[in-house]
Amino acid sequence: MKVRAFFGVAMAAAAVALAGTSVAHADSDEVNVNDYLIGDTAYFNTGIASCSIKANGDVGCDIQSGIAKWLNIIPITDLAIDMPFLPAHPTFGAFGHYGRSDAQVLGGGPIGYGSTINYAGASCHGGGRGGFSCTAKGHGFSFGWSGTQTS
Repeated sequence: MKVRAFFGVAMAAAAVALAGTSVAHADSDEVNVNDYLIGDTAYFNTGIASCSIKANGDVGCDIQSGIAKWLNIIPITDLAIDMPFLPAHPTFGAFGHYGRSDAQVLGGGPIGYGSTINYAGASCHGGGRGGFSCTAKGHGFSFGWSGTQTS
């Protein structure tokens, strides 16, 4: 009985140690937003999109054609989170471009796999399989080779 209790405590301690390590690793992949600021807007590229986060927490991405489909039906070239009472949605270019083609040159480089940028209460993350996601104002979107989701 004592061996089983000792083994259980040892496994729990190992799990806590591993959890602490993974959390510390996640923090190390956060990019310095100051490298991406142009005025009061953070501009960045992901490889499949050019995006921005404004000082008020609005997030938007111009997405390469053929990558994203809203409701898995309608081809779209942008997604935005700009109103707290609306889920993430396409704007169909009505408000211009969100990204800057020169953002990679002016900023700190592209946001790659495992990297996260946080600014003004918004967060965007480069994921696996060509995926990319952003959250802001209680909503989120993701797009990539695995499909497009909005909430």
